[in-house]
Amino acid sequence: MNLEVTVRDSRAYVQTIYELIFLAFLSDSSRVATYMMGRENTGGPQDLLARAVGLNNAHALTHDVKKPKGWQNLGIYNRFQAEEFGRFLQKLKDTPEPDGNGTLLDNTFAMHGSASSSFHLSRNYPIISAGGKNLGFQNGRYLKFAKGDQNNQAYAGIDDDTGWQSDIGHHEIPLGHLFVTILQRMGLETNEFAGIKGGLNRV
Repeated sequence: MNLEVTVRDSRAYVQTIYELIFLAFLSDSSRVATYMMGRENTGGPQDLLARAVGLNNAHALTHDVKKPKGWQNLGIYNRFQAEEFGRFLQKLKDTPEPDGNGTLLDNTFAMHGSASSSFHLSRNYPIISAGGKNLGFQNGRYLKFAKGDQNNQAYAGIDDDTGWQSDIGHHEIPLGHLFVTILQRMGLETNEFAGIKGGLNRV
């Protein structure tokens, strides 16, 4: 592991961050970690992560989807992120807990997601969840919680002429419900997160 690596060596950089998180869990130095791969308002060094798959400027990939190979390039970059997350999960799965109570993955709930499903729309968040078997989580399923236009949930109720700046005609289930469920599974006695009350009954 190269602790001097920079984001200009994008793949090694991401792998190093995940390795540090893994080592923190393995040594029980911490059981909580957050890794934000890029800034919400774009720019900064993390915009170079797309170099890992031979592309430039990660943020621009979402704006170039209508150009030739636009969706393909965005898919390649998204797959890179998912593969590195999967590599991290596999290390957790392959590592037994010292007390014999399953693996690190069995006792870790991991999430990988995005703050936007399509351009600047903060809705229909794509989320991968894994692990947490000993915490009561059941994964290996595809679940949809959105309401409205089921054929195109990210754009449900949006006028094509005004795009993401238009008024939203359909409202989806707030993500806060998922966080309430996670907190409850972690043993916190709460039924509210950021003003949102109640959990999700299928998680």
